Amino acid sequence: MRWSLRSPTVDDVDAIVAINIRAWRHAYADLMPAEVLAGLEPGPRAARLRERLRTGSSTEGLVAVDDDGEVAGYCWFGDYRPDDEVASPDGPGWAEVYAMYVDPRRHRAGAGSALMTAALAALAPRPVALWVLEGNTPARGFYERHGFRPDGAAASFGVGGLAVPEVRYVLTR
Repeated sequence: MRWSLRSPTVDDVDAIVAINIRAWRHAYADLMPAEVLAGLEPGPRAARLRERLRTGSSTEGLVAVDDDGEVAGYCWFGDYRPDDEVASPDGPGWAEVYAMYVDPRRHRAGAGSALMTAALAALAPRPVALWVLEGNTPARGFYERHGFRPDGAAASFGVGGLAVPEVRYVLTR
C-alpha cells in the first residue's frame, strides 16, 4: 500500500490520540501496569495536542494517511531534547525522533517505514537519536532495520509509579 504523508492538522487530533492509546495498549501490554494502560484517557491528550497544533507550538510532525483519508500513524521529530539524567550524544547538531506510532491494525503495511523515511529525510544530514522502551523488541527491530543502533545510553520512563527502562538508539550519517 502507498501512504500519503502530510503535516498533521487539528482535524487529525482524535485519530492521532486514538492511535496513540491503541498502540500503547498493544506494544506496552507486558511492559507497563495494566491499570495504567486501561486508564489512558483520550480527552486530556487531545486537548493538549489540539492546543499545540492551534498555536504552532508543536514539533515537526507527519501523519500517514490511507486512500480513504484515514490516519494510520504519526511521527513527531525535531532538535534533540537534552536530558538532565543522560548526556546528549557527542557533538552538536543532533536531531531526535520523539514519537512514532502506527495503529496496531496497520502494522507491517508500510506506514511506519514511510513515516520514518520521511522524518529522516527531513532531518538530514544531521545524526538522529530516539528513545525506545528496553523491552519493546518489535520497535527495536524496526529501528535497527532503519539503521539505528543502541549507543549504550539508558534512562527510565516514569509511568504509574513505575520506572520503565529506556535505551537510546542513534543513526549517524
